[in-house]
Amino acid sequence: MKVRCKYNTGQDLRRYENKLLKEEELGRFGITANSIYGEITVGREYLVMGMIMFESYLSYLVDDDGLISACPCQLFEVVDDKVDPKWHFRLIEKEEDIYPYIQAIWGYYELCFDRNSYEKLIVEKAEDAYQTYFKRKNTSNNIQIKAE
Repeated sequence: MKVRCKYNTGQDLRRYENKLLKEEELGRFGITANSIYGEITVGREYLVMGMIMFESYLSYLVDDDGLISACPCQLFEVVDDKVDPKWHFRLIEKEEDIYPYIQAIWGYYELCFDRNSYEKLIVEKAEDAYQTYFKRKNTSNNIQIKAE
């Protein structure tokens, strides 16, 4: 699946809020109107490596210049809706530390079945998690190139 970044600010997400908020108030995306998603670039296309269902929104797992992030899907437009046929799905169990903040994960095998994958990749930025991500991304790129 490929997406193009249309927006990268908290102000752009305000129209998707459930209620009217002051600029400095945190909304359902966990940011203020003044926040900037500096890890993505408006106009750039991204290969989506996974999807994370948070309590109140869906995010795409993407990377820009080596920095991996999970950004709200509302910041993007879909340019190719085909997902990698090797993707997996996992519903987050109530006993897990990331529940209820994260409800479900779609993506490559390790992202879904290593119960600490999200923290290792997004929070800790662990080298082994980054290596696995980029290894899987390389495989996904090769599959897409063959399909085209």
